[in-house]
Amino acid sequence: MGTRNLNLGDYNIAFVLLAGGQSARYQGNKLLSTHPVSSLPLIEHSVRTLIKARETYLTAPSASASRAVSTRACNKSTLPVQNQVTVVTGKWHSSIDAQLSQLPVNLVCNTAWKEGMASSIREGVNPVLSISSQAALKDKTISEGTLKSDCQKEADWPTHVLFSLADLPCLVESDVLRLIEASQKNPNNIVCSQWHISREKPSVANNSGARLTVPAIFPKDMFNELLSLRGDVGAKPVINKYLKAGRVTMVPIPNAQFDIDTPQDWSRISRLFSLPSHNLAQSKKPKDA
Repeated sequence: MGTRNLNLGDYNIAFVLLAGGQSARYQGNKLLSTHPVSSLPLIEHSVRTLIKARETYLTAPSASASRAVSTRACNKSTLPVQNQVTVVTGKWHSSIDAQLSQLPVNLVCNTAWKEGMASSIREGVNPVLSISSQAALKDKTISEGTLKSDCQKEADWPTHVLFSLADLPCLVESDVLRLIEASQKNPNNIVCSQWHISREKPSVANNSGARLTVPAIFPKDMFNELLSLRGDVGAKPVINKYLKAGRVTMVPIPNAQFDIDTPQDWSRISRLFSLPSHNLAQSKKPKDA
């Protein structure tokens, strides 16, 4: 697929949270474990972080005025990906569904979760591609005069998709917003989190040895490549390919390095939260929770 240069007026991002893992080393559903700061289940804590970032992004002065007006004019039911955070589940679908039943999320069950992360990425991309295809068809029929709609511009539909993981307990709203800001400035690039860890050989790295991981944002000309991923490698092959092509923008997000694999990881994370330098004010339990 050819690359079309995007500008800020075209920019619109879909949010996808991957929650389809087995929690094999946790011996139970780690996403229902309690976050030590918000006192919420980890899955709800992670979803609320993305919801808040999405709301801030949509109301930011840098958001396109035409996009904001058109979004209000559209029937909300026709924009499920844009108006909701998509959560891709797997083995633990039923318990996650119950936990998130009161939140504005689009839940997608990955029935092929045993394959690994690539299958969840594909399930996250599919709704975005479906919405974009509907937009293209609607734009075509509007231009031909065969359809009238309140939604007049393709710009209202996703040009980018942000992927994050549900088991990143240190991630905060400002981390997500920094990635979005970098993506708006470099809309034709992958924008990914960059961090360093000692004594570990990086699996996806630049020349300085930095780890390049999710959360990451991908422009729409890479959506089909995300759909071609297989196995449990995540988006690393796509990031590696475009790193060599000079189409990767790296944003330092140290919080992205901390994930939950075992119950013992919570002890390490809790010690981190107790450090005065670690500001998680944005992650505190909401009053209505």
